[in-house]
Amino acid sequence: CTVACPFSAISDVSMITDVIEAIRDETQEVYACFAPSIEGQFGGVSVGEMIRALQHLGFTDAMEVSLGADATAYYEAQEAKEVAREGGHMTTSCCPAFYNMVAKHYPALLDKVSHTVSPMVATARYIKKRHPGATVVFIGPCIAKKKEAGDVRHDSCIDAVLNFNDIN
Repeated sequence: CTVACPFSAISDVSMITDVIEAIRDETQEVYACFAPSIEGQFGGVSVGEMIRALQHLGFTDAMEVSLGADATAYYEAQEAKEVAREGGHMTTSCCPAFYNMVAKHYPALLDKVSHTVSPMVATARYIKKRHPGATVVFIGPCIAKKKEAGDVRHDSCIDAVLNFNDIN
């Protein structure tokens, strides 16, 4: 989107320096969680190969966000059932760009957006629960995740976001 926009209305601020500093700080554990689309981005690299590559770069460990996606799907399904029982309608909340569009252009519909967190947030919370004090870095294709990571509703569980270009 940053390249395709003819008006340069979208920009990106890299967090790579912060991540490098965290990795170099031997007192910190730095965990990466990455979008499943990473396999397609790097020519069919397997999840295991990506985890080993990120560990080689200095991350303490890494995991794909599919665990968080499973949790999100489960909790959103429960939420949708409850909303349907009450005769209401609901839409997903996983895409921060979609959520921001609703908030900005259709604020009257915000109550129709699921309150379940995204797979990125669910995975980060899981990592933080298992490794209190850890630094969590999300790696994915969308720069909108940077704004989502800074959203106070997500209790600062994501410390930094890199896009695929940052690690390419």
